[in-house]
This record gives sequence, structure tokens and C-alpha cells, in this order.
Amino acid sequence: MAVDATIRSAAARAGRSGRPQPHVEAEDLRRKVREHRVPFELCFVVDNSYSLHAERLVEKVKGLVFALLQNAATRGDRVALVAFKPGLPEATVALRPTGSLRLASAALRRIPLSGRTPLPHAVLLAATLLRQELHRRPNARPLIVIVSDGMPNVPLRRGGDPLAELLAEARRLRRSGIGLVVVEAAPPGRREPGSCAPALVEAAGGTMLSLADLSPQAFAEVVERLG
Repeated sequence: MAVDATIRSAAARAGRSGRPQPHVEAEDLRRKVREHRVPFELCFVVDNSYSLHAERLVEKVKGLVFALLQNAATRGDRVALVAFKPGLPEATVALRPTGSLRLASAALRRIPLSGRTPLPHAVLLAATLLRQELHRRPNARPLIVIVSDGMPNVPLRRGGDPLAELLAEARRLRRSGIGLVVVEAAPPGRREPGSCAPALVEAAGGTMLSLADLSPQAFAEVVERLG
């Protein structure tokens, strides 16, 4: 029983009835209800290509990650990072799942510039990583957050179509129950004509946001609503 809440209810009722002393009745009884929020297993796919870094958008990505991790320890959320390898047409896991703000901050600082955008491989890596972690934490909600200008230019296989492969990976996410948020990282009013962000969101049944109009707090609230 929630003693404080019960006494407050009885006192309020006594005041309304004019009684000098409160008497606890059945209608005053209150009980403690604990709300357990499902923890998130998030993987950020960070587009660290030259075009985005030239606009200093990676700095805003850091703010989003930090906003999610500030209270991660108490909520049980964990964050991983996937980025593009410099000089190679592939992605890499820059940070394995963690609830540590210190580790995430260090990983973000270490992310180098890359001249290519192998988004299909990055999404494949992120999905594989989340599936592995869900075997250890089956109660967690998996979510991939892609921060990119939506211009994939490296296929998974030689001669492949990077856009078709990316959309195929997005459909696999939807079938496997992995959520997707695409944060379109084009500068204000300058969406790339060939951006695949809307098609990617549609294929995955996800959510699209604009990084230019997004604050860390607003992003954290969006993620909470997805839970």
C-alpha cells in the first residue's frame, strides 16, 4: 500500500466533509504501481563521409547520442555505433553496445572521415549486431538510427545496386521487428535530389526526422514514443 498517498486522500476527503480528523476508508486506499519501461538496444549508423563532415553535422550526431545516454544506466538502454571505414568500401562497428557515456564519447571522437557511403553494408552490420545482442537481452527493443544524407554509393556485392540493396535490407528490418529512424542530415533547405531517405523509411515502416530541426531533447522524446 502507498501510505502517503492513502493518508493524503483521507485528509482531502475529511476536509471536504468538515470532519476534524481524517478516517481512512476503502475509497482512500492507494497502492504503488511501478512502470517498467522496455529498455532500448540502439545502433546508430553514422554517415561520416566528407560531405556531411564538411557541414559539421557529425557534431550534432554526438549531441543526439549523448542525450540518449545521459540516463541510460538507470533505464537500461545501450547504444552501439556503426560508421564507414576510411579508404575502404565497407562499414565497421565503431562501438559495441554500451551504456557508458564515456565510451560512446570516445568512440565518436575516433570516427575518421570517409570518402564513400556504404550504407547497405552499414545497415547489414547494425542489424546483425542487434540480433546478436537480443539473444542476450531478449526483453530489449531493437532500434537502428541512421543519420545520413541518404546517398548510398557502395553496393554489398560487386556490380550490385546500392539503393536496391539498401531497400532490401530495410524490408528485412521490418520483417524481423527491428525499428528504424532515419535522421536526414542534409543542411536546411538542401535535401539532396537523389536522397533515398523517404523510400528507406517506407520500406522499413520507420520514422523520418530532419537533423537540421532536431534538438537532442526532441530526439530523445521521439525515441521514447517509439517504445
